[in-house]
Amino acid sequence: MRIFSKKALQFDHPTNAEKPVVVQLNSFADVPDWVQHSTMFQFASSDESVLVIYSKQDEVVAEMSSDPIEKATKPRKGASKAKPEAESNDEADTDQVAEPAVDHPQEQQ
Repeated sequence: MRIFSKKALQFDHPTNAEKPVVVQLNSFADVPDWVQHSTMFQFASSDESVLVIYSKQDEVVAEMSSDPIEKATKPRKGASKAKPEAESNDEADTDQVAEPAVDHPQEQQ
């Protein structure tokens, strides 16, 4: 079975009958068929850290998905939304606190 791994992973044989198989970060590897039954493979394939390669087209797709430039420019989920809200909330809190403090001393004089 041919796979592409986006992370460095170790696959342990389900019954410990064979030595573990280690794959490197962002690389293709030919692994024994039992790897697909290992717990690590199940976890890694569920979050797409490991892709099974069936054809040359799959290899092309896997190579494109591991492109470091794409990862660097791709926005993270929720990251761009959280910052503007936090900044606008901070400004709003500052304005509300500053105005009563200025008004309060004027009333006392």
